[in-house]
Amino acid sequence: MPRTPSSALLVCLGCVVACSAAGGTPRQAGLVQSKGRASLIPLRGGEGFRPSKLQRTYSMSGIVPPAADPTHLEADMSSGEMDVHMKTARLEDKIEARITSKLCGALLKQGKKVMMHWAADPEDNGEWHRPPKEMLPEGTNYRFQKHSVQTAFKLNEDGHGEVVLTCPDSITPKKIRFIAFVSSESVADVWFKNSNEGDFEMYVCPDQWRTEIEERDMKATKRQKSGIFGLLQQPKPIQRAKSDLAEGETQEQGRAQSPPRTEELDGSWRPLHKLQRTKSAEIRHYKKEQREKLASEAVKRHSDNREHVKLSVMLPLDLHKWRISSLEKRLWKLKDAGVHGVMCDIWWGLVEKKPKEYEFATYTELANLCQKIGLEVEFVMSFHKCGGNVGDSCSVPLPKWVQECSNRLGRNVAYYTDKRGGTNDEYISCAVDEEPFLEGRTPVQVYTDFMEAFADNFHEHFHRTISKVQIGMGPAGELRFPSFPLTKWCYPGPGEFQCYDKKFKEKWAHWCRENGHNDWQHKMPEAGEYNTDPNHSKFWQGDYKSDYGKAFMRWYADELLSHGRRVLSKARDIFSPFKIEISGKIAGLHWLYTTPSHATECCAGYYNTNKNDAYKDIATMFKEYGATFDFTCMEIKTGQDIEHPYFSDPEALVWQAKSAAESAGCKFAGENALPVGDWENYDMILQKAKYLDSFCFLRFNEELITHKWDDFKHFASKMRHAKRPHVRSH
Repeated sequence: MPRTPSSALLVCLGCVVACSAAGGTPRQAGLVQSKGRASLIPLRGGEGFRPSKLQRTYSMSGIVPPAADPTHLEADMSSGEMDVHMKTARLEDKIEARITSKLCGALLKQGKKVMMHWAADPEDNGEWHRPPKEMLPEGTNYRFQKHSVQTAFKLNEDGHGEVVLTCPDSITPKKIRFIAFVSSESVADVWFKNSNEGDFEMYVCPDQWRTEIEERDMKATKRQKSGIFGLLQQPKPIQRAKSDLAEGETQEQGRAQSPPRTEELDGSWRPLHKLQRTKSAEIRHYKKEQREKLASEAVKRHSDNREHVKLSVMLPLDLHKWRISSLEKRLWKLKDAGVHGVMCDIWWGLVEKKPKEYEFATYTELANLCQKIGLEVEFVMSFHKCGGNVGDSCSVPLPKWVQECSNRLGRNVAYYTDKRGGTNDEYISCAVDEEPFLEGRTPVQVYTDFMEAFADNFHEHFHRTISKVQIGMGPAGELRFPSFPLTKWCYPGPGEFQCYDKKFKEKWAHWCRENGHNDWQHKMPEAGEYNTDPNHSKFWQGDYKSDYGKAFMRWYADELLSHGRRVLSKARDIFSPFKIEISGKIAGLHWLYTTPSHATECCAGYYNTNKNDAYKDIATMFKEYGATFDFTCMEIKTGQDIEHPYFSDPEALVWQAKSAAESAGCKFAGENALPVGDWENYDMILQKAKYLDSFCFLRFNEELITHKWDDFKHFASKMRHAKRPHVRSH
């Protein structure tokens, strides 16, 4: 039986409802907390069920079993007339999920049929699937061409309605989502978690259990391989047949012997002929020669003598869903307004659906269209997941095969992890940059192959319509740790350190031993939670200024800088022969900026306290690899959130970043962080234009070219007169 990846199973009782984004919040005990009254909704007119697409609302990977009872997750839902009790139990080699309801029991006693309707999301990425067959109770019905099943409630000994789901622990999903309904010939009464029609949710196999199960199975596999059966499979020495032996020669003497050291070999083991390249090495050598030839042709087209700031517009995140031809009139309108080009994410999850197989067709069509119109296009190497950050309008997870490899390695190894064990699958942890767990390749090798494939596919467009690419190096494409995920954080919380995965703990312990601080090996900052006021945190109140605090934050920031070096060095090697400019994006974390600790920045990996300049460190590293320093929050004006608890100063932050880039001698580019709402935001960007080599406006939509077009067109005309700053080389 193939093993199901560790991920989420979502159950849906009923067949008519999309999950509400306003549904409950995660409870530490393991399930959800209701925010509204349960509702009984009749579907009138004998229409029966109206199925709609189920939607994922949030990821709850941080659920852990309570310390007092580590083999159970349990929660009650009592809201209005509907009650649901949910309990997950971890047995010897199985996991059992039990859903019970007094109301459902009462209806069953009246002779009514009460059903549970549920569906599955094995990868926790919004793609729905049926649950494993081993988990389906007797009497479960499949729904034709649907990704969900229906199971009938049964009376238990207590007189309650009950559904029991049991499954081998090695294939049990993480989560189930469901609704309940009473079925009759003409009417279906449906219960939801709340008045917003949100589904019930239940955790079946949290990350902590999944990790323990995988470790157990791995140990069992190793024992089997090292046992007597493994010994029996050891290869035997190759022997010559008896008929091939010389007269008087024994089998032992007839075994192939190693060549002796002779004068002919000059006392060494070197062969007499020149070693030939392997087939794979020959291919790499050929590709390198071809790429050098293509680069020399592209360089002839290179020219960068513009005098004014380049203005581009960021295209929709879900561009892959558009017909590219439908953009033509819209792009012509941008061109006529004076826009220099557009920016577009190239999603790893869409392009490399299978290892080393790349599909750039949509983006090639866009490049051809931009060349026809006379616009540049700046592509972003988006190695992160789309969905879960501010402004994310669609869901594009990491490639499925990458998720499977990460699950096999262990989510708390492959992904960034917070102190409660919650993992974040937005981006692969930089702690495993050099671990070959992706079908024999390391993450950095995978990023490198992707960028090489991009160069091979788009070299004809270099210096015709492509002169710059942005390299994604973290969540939202920014070089940072995912310290403030929207599923757990709200403004203006400082976020949390993201170094509790297995590899990072090993790296910190090694650093401590190497630097003579053995007593710090297992010590992590007591910095509170995602939304803890820094004034109420032991670490941010003063420990950050201690020797330990300084050492920890320096190490944490250096890990991020090392990741940037590894990725940008590969990008430079690929794109510099073509003279294609590369850039990296840095987040504009302006809240808590005026506090001494700069907790928000430090949690993200920007060590900007204790007289250390985080942005100078980053700019110096960018300069080393010839990368442009791209910074956000250009549109935000200081003054609105300067008091407690925000302590925001975006203008001072931008000035510090700009000064760091200027001092290091690298180009400085900008973006707006939030949608531009009025002319005050435009004016803030224009005031900073004199520092910028280029500016990208976020983001293109229909409202921009209709209701907001006059303001944008006026802004674009003023940007055409902003002179490009001279960058002092070092």
